[in-house]
Amino acid sequence: MSDSKNDEIQVLPEKTQKRSFFNNNSPSPSRPVRFLLSRRQASRTKSTVGLVHEVNTVEEPETTEHAPPTTYGYLEHIQSFKPLMTPDDKKLPKKVREFYKDQLKLITSIEDVLAPKSDEEEGEGKDSPKNHQRSIKIMTMVSLIANLVLLILKIVGAVVSRSLSVISSVVDSAVDLLTSLILIWTARKIKHRDSYKYPGGRTRLEPIAIVILSVIMCSASVEVIFESGETLDQDIEYFTHKNGSNTSSYSLPHIDMSIVPIVSMAVTIVTKAILFVLCYRIKDPSMYALAEDHRNDVASNIVALACGLLAYNALQGKIKQEVIVVDPVGAIVISVYIIIAWILQANKQVRNLTGLAAEPNVLQRFTHVIYNYRPDVVTKIDSVQASHYGTNYFIEVDVGLRGSMPLTEAHDIGGGLQTQLESIGDIERAFVHLDYEFTHMPAVEHKDV
Repeated sequence: MSDSKNDEIQVLPEKTQKRSFFNNNSPSPSRPVRFLLSRRQASRTKSTVGLVHEVNTVEEPETTEHAPPTTYGYLEHIQSFKPLMTPDDKKLPKKVREFYKDQLKLITSIEDVLAPKSDEEEGEGKDSPKNHQRSIKIMTMVSLIANLVLLILKIVGAVVSRSLSVISSVVDSAVDLLTSLILIWTARKIKHRDSYKYPGGRTRLEPIAIVILSVIMCSASVEVIFESGETLDQDIEYFTHKNGSNTSSYSLPHIDMSIVPIVSMAVTIVTKAILFVLCYRIKDPSMYALAEDHRNDVASNIVALACGLLAYNALQGKIKQEVIVVDPVGAIVISVYIIIAWILQANKQVRNLTGLAAEPNVLQRFTHVIYNYRPDVVTKIDSVQASHYGTNYFIEVDVGLRGSMPLTEAHDIGGGLQTQLESIGDIERAFVHLDYEFTHMPAVEHKDV
């Protein structure tokens, strides 16, 4: 504990300090008032993220080799932990390696904001923003062309084979093509902003489009299930009458799994598997959506090919004839799988559109950025709130400044923090609130919604 009063900064409001009109709301004694100390005082706090309870004094913790007291909680301190993260060490347990990998991603994301690269450095490397956007554009177009070609191949295969399983995969491919077209359309609309009609941007068009696609896909799959159910009922009636004394008015469907449908399905499986790997490696919500779609196609087409071949062999007498029912059953299974996958995808997008709170690791990253901003003047962080805003985030921050600070200086500090936060790729909008006392709850400044 330092003997000098100048070495410590008072973090509680003075009794004689002028209180704001929000103080009519009695503060909760259990509520932790979060704050930021100056760089000098931050070197003597034990908090790992710069958020601690209200205290009158700050005790000096013991310093360690990896936590220099002069940089505690700041970028230099965060970077000092990078050599300790060894996710490639196979001797470590899997969960430990995954934890190290996540921590390295967190540190890198903080460095991207606090230690941005120069224009020349940004233009170099495969992970630069320009190359990232170029990769997204290329993969979107490649997926579009691939879906168009595969749809034509599968239509030919479905016409030749007359297999319900193959037909169900054709419906899936048709919606895949529609997915690619809509994602391209939404990307163009988002890029060409209209600040008068849409002052908040149009990035939410993307999740809305995915929800609409989910409805279309589920409707088409339900129709396939209905047709497959009728065929399955006819097959069951045929075999029931065949094994009895009566004859059935129904006959078995004709299925021809020749070289054409087999090749079309095999090409689809291989192509979709390659596209899945390529899209998944690009860190972008739209690419993740495409990757999941390609992955679902691989599974559904494998089932369709297997069921079609089994049904064809049953008709040829190579296996038991009753096995032909796997064709409509396979179509039903594929359709149900597609419906579940799209419902889960739509549910995720709807949650994001409704303003769901950001995940803890996302809040941690944003808080580190705020903690490192102007520690010479920003004395406290009262609250950090972030919620989903479509594919990005909407963030509100309450920070503390000296009550005697001129308005012009306070405005520039708040504006600078807002600009820095909005430079983060997944933050759509940032709002910074400035205050000088922290005895009231931040929630009382807004109406309940």
